[in-house]
Amino acid sequence: MVRSLGRALIASLLIASVRGDLQLVPKVDEYELDGAKMKQLAFADGGQKVTYQSPRSWNYSGSATQLTLHPPAKTQAEATITRLSFSEPGKFDDESLKKLVAEAVALVPKGSANVTVVSQDKNPLHINGKETFLVILTYGFYGETFGRSILFVNRGKEQIRSQLTCRQSDFKELHQAFLGSQYSWQNL
Repeated sequence: MVRSLGRALIASLLIASVRGDLQLVPKVDEYELDGAKMKQLAFADGGQKVTYQSPRSWNYSGSATQLTLHPPAKTQAEATITRLSFSEPGKFDDESLKKLVAEAVALVPKGSANVTVVSQDKNPLHINGKETFLVILTYGFYGETFGRSILFVNRGKEQIRSQLTCRQSDFKELHQAFLGSQYSWQNL
């Protein structure tokens, strides 16, 4: 009886560890490309390694559910990559897209003015064959205009949200760098 319970416990732990959720605690992973040493960030996803190449020179830190990035020499600029878990797999049907746009608008800081959805684009890129949805908006906050982009990626019962928020004057440059880095995901 005790052995059976012990085996069942070990089996359930193994199954849980294989299934594991993506952990956004970054580790530096070095590799060689055409003789040049390159670095990328690596994350645990059960028994699998997921990699991502952050924009050049951006600082980063992470936790189980969020990677935070800061571009150099840009004040009031931050990018986050967040993992959310759901009870059912996500989808990008019309109803879900409307909810995501409404949620993006609701996430601007309290007291923001002139919140405007600039664009919404289904599948501006595919990440490892997965569909994406991009929302870009602007808003005023304490006399400053900010730009924000949120790229949504569904992966089963998890959703990855890559969000950039910065001054509107820096938005074009930083958005291009951050969105471009999304192409580097491997095994997501």
